[in-house]
Amino acid sequence: MELSLSIIIPVYNNEIYLQNTLKSVLNQSYEDFELLLVDDGSTDGSLSVCQTFAVQDGRVRVIHKENGGVSSARNRGLDEAQGKYIAFVDGDDCIDTKMYEVMIDILEGEKADLVNCRVIKESSYEDTPYEVGTIEVSDLPLNYLSKKGYFIDSSLNKVYRRELIGDTRFNETISYSEDKLFVTEVILKARTMALVSNAFYHYIQHKDSLSWKDSEDVWLGNFKVHQQIYQQMEAGGVIGATLDSAFRGYVRSIIALLRYDIKHRRKDAYNQTLMEHEAVLKRFLKVTPLPLGKKLEYLTYIASYNLASLVHYYPKRRRS
Repeated sequence: MELSLSIIIPVYNNEIYLQNTLKSVLNQSYEDFELLLVDDGSTDGSLSVCQTFAVQDGRVRVIHKENGGVSSARNRGLDEAQGKYIAFVDGDDCIDTKMYEVMIDILEGEKADLVNCRVIKESSYEDTPYEVGTIEVSDLPLNYLSKKGYFIDSSLNKVYRRELIGDTRFNETISYSEDKLFVTEVILKARTMALVSNAFYHYIQHKDSLSWKDSEDVWLGNFKVHQQIYQQMEAGGVIGATLDSAFRGYVRSIIALLRYDIKHRRKDAYNQTLMEHEAVLKRFLKVTPLPLGKKLEYLTYIASYNLASLVHYYPKRRRS
């Protein structure tokens, strides 16, 4: 008999958070699953924690590999997964007890390719008392990519049919926003997608979380993802609001690179980025209706490093 669900958790130096994560997963009211703990070369006690839970619960399988990053670990989990359905959890987050029971019921009842729940961002985990949520189903899943409030671009708050994922994998060359690219590629293949209004997934924010870091790698990775998403949609014939939203994300990722260069006084890098992407910014301003203030803001970035620095950095420094 085919195993129902494979839950994949990439583990890297999560020792102080990992026990809470694993307890929340193993406490699911839905019990027909395997839990794949992919240790990505941890140097703390994370592997020992994984092995302890594997001894205590036969559903837990520990996979140890050399460090290759979170995408590499998730991909290894996908390669090893045996379940009909796939889900991902990060090694420092938690999920509510009814999450997979409810979401798999929706998948099967609605014959959807994937189902998505809401996310709570918080500094510590408390299980949310279950209340019946509202369900929304669409035969045009791409329309959901621009839907607010559901963290559609996260891979974590979903259950997927394994055949939908197929040979799609996380891009191992990108260290930030890799979820967005993976989810977009999967949704591009989906025929039916369901949303449930419950916030089952708890994203635990820590001061050392990657999303809190201001670095060139973070913003460059963010740009690469949005660029690829837009280019894939454009090449795939996507039109209308979904493509417009992807274009906005692409342009905002360019602006984020320019802002980083201003903040860190990188005039040469700014000018190089502007030279490479000025045509995209100008096309965006030409075809996209914007409030006057926002349009003027973007024009200052295109004008010059000195003007953009004066408008967007120095005034903020004087007020701080």
